[in-house]
Amino acid sequence: MPKTYTFNQTMAIACILATVMWGLTAYAVAIMFGTSSPLYAVFVIIGWMIALSYILLISHVFIAGIFWLACSMLYLLITPSILGTSEWYLLERGLFDFTYVIVYLISFAGIYFSYKSWKELLKK
Repeated sequence: MPKTYTFNQTMAIACILATVMWGLTAYAVAIMFGTSSPLYAVFVIIGWMIALSYILLISHVFIAGIFWLACSMLYLLITPSILGTSEWYLLERGLFDFTYVIVYLISFAGIYFSYKSWKELLKK
């Protein structure tokens, strides 16, 4: 494990950890309301594996993290509309739906910092 992280690496790790913690919490809420999907569980498990690899600074995982963040954002955008489980984009249920907006902002930041971290690790 590295002794120090750059600013971009620290922010990438923070963003991915925030995203996977939110994903785990949202999955627990989905189980409570009976709207969980097995695919969502796969996204959560993959996210935790990517988060651990970010901490170890495995350079190619940063590209996988960008892909995972983009796919999970698309999944969160498309499936509530298709399945009819939640119209989060209307923000009709209050604070929990507002967290979708927050996780999107964190995911965009995570994509940015993951790319910058990957470029830094390539230079080494």
